[in-house]
Amino acid sequence: MSRPLRVELPGGVYHVIVRGNERRDIFRDVSDREAYLRRLAICRERFGFFVYAYCLMSNHVHLAIERGPVALSRIMLTLQSPYAQRFNKRHDRVGHLFQGRYRAFLVEKERYLLALIRYIHWNPVEAGLASSPSRYRWSSDRYYRSGAGPQWLDSDRVMRLLARRRSAAIACYRDLVDGKPSSSYEEVPAIARAIKGDEEFAERSLLGAGKPARPKRAWTVEELAAAVAAAQGLTVAELRRRGQLFPPSRARSIAALIGRREAGIPVSQMAEYFGRDESTLQRGVLRLESALARDDDLRARVEQIAAMLGGKSTGVQR
Repeated sequence: MSRPLRVELPGGVYHVIVRGNERRDIFRDVSDREAYLRRLAICRERFGFFVYAYCLMSNHVHLAIERGPVALSRIMLTLQSPYAQRFNKRHDRVGHLFQGRYRAFLVEKERYLLALIRYIHWNPVEAGLASSPSRYRWSSDRYYRSGAGPQWLDSDRVMRLLARRRSAAIACYRDLVDGKPSSSYEEVPAIARAIKGDEEFAERSLLGAGKPARPKRAWTVEELAAAVAAAQGLTVAELRRRGQLFPPSRARSIAALIGRREAGIPVSQMAEYFGRDESTLQRGVLRLESALARDDDLRARVEQIAAMLGGKSTGVQR
């Protein structure tokens, strides 16, 4: 699969993910974390963007920011490079600190900003580093709960989406984060692996960023299922057979993921063909995407299958 698009839009809200090279720590102590936040504050002042949320884990960072007039790529270079130099000098090391390019998803603000902030603040809990978001020191959660934070954190802009009065907004925020979510940010499909939003938002954003419309592969559901089954050493009948055996289940998820990303085939259509419930297959795809982020061998395998299917392309470049 090709690398994810960079969709640069003034006023765009982005979920930025930065990871340590070889999954190694990018923060070793309090001084490192404080230095990173100072650098973030400097960049915000210099480039005129908004910081809505952050979470500093040991080996990666999550940011929710709204871009201003300066490209996100320039912002991230100015944020990351000086920090990496400081870290290497302070800890007497050489080499790359960060893992290649940062990831950035353009997020449909009106629908998913609040879900994104909840997701970011829940990261330490999901990783087993804290019993609740409020127990983790190195995220912006505590500032939302208190209604006051550093000047560079633009929590007020988010709180106004929740309620007009500060006290009511704080209560709404606590309900949002501590209660059961009405929708999950993780379940929002990543269109073109770069945009979290609906199809109309994605197409409008691509057009606004001067990107070509998403190419579609000329695969049918039947062709896609047959190709993935063969690549996995299975038959289509095994993929459509009732049961929860892992190899067919994983193959169905691979077919649904590749179909959605490369051919614009909805997961619901693949689920109907396989005789599965849509929500079940959607969960399988989400688990697969999570596994791909951790497992280089699995990611290479899925990319190999997608490449093998390349012969069925429409002739439009990816």
